[in-house]
Amino acid sequence: MSPDSDRQLEGITRGFLTLSGGEREPCDIILRYSTHDPLVVGLLVSRPGHSSACWVISRDLLSAGLTGTAGIADITVEPVAEPSTPLGVLLRVRDERGEARIHFDHQALLLYLARSHAMMPFGSEAQSRQVDAELDQLLDEGQDPPLTR
Repeated sequence: MSPDSDRQLEGITRGFLTLSGGEREPCDIILRYSTHDPLVVGLLVSRPGHSSACWVISRDLLSAGLTGTAGIADITVEPVAEPSTPLGVLLRVRDERGEARIHFDHQALLLYLARSHAMMPFGSEAQSRQVDAELDQLLDEGQDPPLTR
């Protein structure tokens, strides 16, 4: 896949953000996926009157978190059911400053990931990255041409 064939997908949904010791606040969540870096999804969280926060999360981790708790240590994803609300997803991100809990709609994430998998099917990410690396190596102007016999 050449750099020119990079395809991108952006999705926007509403959710809630809770920081360590804070109240649950409404937020906008923007998901960004690119076939140029097919293993990850960028997650931008913004709320009125505050600076935005951005994380890069494994696409496989997000997918696994749709059906059960996934992840260890600093990042976990899990489905959550609350009374009188649609099924949700809870993403926890921890660092030395504390924890951010991002809660958003399960169906929104499911549809977004399905669209990203239509662009780059599960399991084909490594192959596309290897092709890029090999192409870059072949096109590198500083390299001597391969020897032929």
